[in-house]
Amino acid sequence: MRRPDLVPDCGSCDALCCVATSFEASEDFAVDKSAGVRCPHLTSEHECSIHDKLIDRGFLGCVLYDCYGAGPTITRRFAGTHAELQRNAAFNALRTVHELLWQLTEAAKLCPAARADIATEIAREIERLDAIAQGPTSALIALDLTAREAAARASLRRVGEALGGRRPAAHLPVLARD
Repeated sequence: MRRPDLVPDCGSCDALCCVATSFEASEDFAVDKSAGVRCPHLTSEHECSIHDKLIDRGFLGCVLYDCYGAGPTITRRFAGTHAELQRNAAFNALRTVHELLWQLTEAAKLCPAARADIATEIAREIERLDAIAQGPTSALIALDLTAREAAARASLRRVGEALGGRRPAAHLPVLARD
C-alpha cells in the first residue's frame, strides 16, 4: 500500500501542477508553458476546463503526472497567503522529495532479506527525506536537493543490483570492435 502522504489528492490542491511546473510542446503537451504561469485550461476554481478531453487535446502528460502528494501538502501550508513564488518553489522541491520517498519506500519492499545493509541504507535515506518534507517550508525551498537525489538513486541502484538487475557499465566486459 502507498504511504498516504505520497498520494495525490487533486480535490485538496490548488492545481499547483498546472501553475508551478513548466512543459514544452511535444507529443505529451500540446503547448509550451513556463513555470509559474497558469495553464490556459485552468479555471479560476483551480479545475481543468478540458479534463475529460486531455488526451484528445494533446495533454497525455497531464494524465500521467503524479505530484506524489506534494500539491495538497503545499496548498495546506500556503492557505490564505499570496506568496505564489515561494509556494511554487516549495511545491517543486517537495514533489522531488516525495517522488524519492515513494521510490525508496517501494524499493524497501523489494530489497532482499539477505541484504540488511541495503535495507538500512534505504531506511536512513527515507528518514532524511522525511525530515526535509516535514521541516520548515523555508528550509525546503532553500535546500539543494542534489546530494539527496544522488544518495537515493545510489540506494535504488543497489536494490536493483541485489535483485539481479543490470550491473553498472564499469562492471560489464569490454567488447572488442573490429
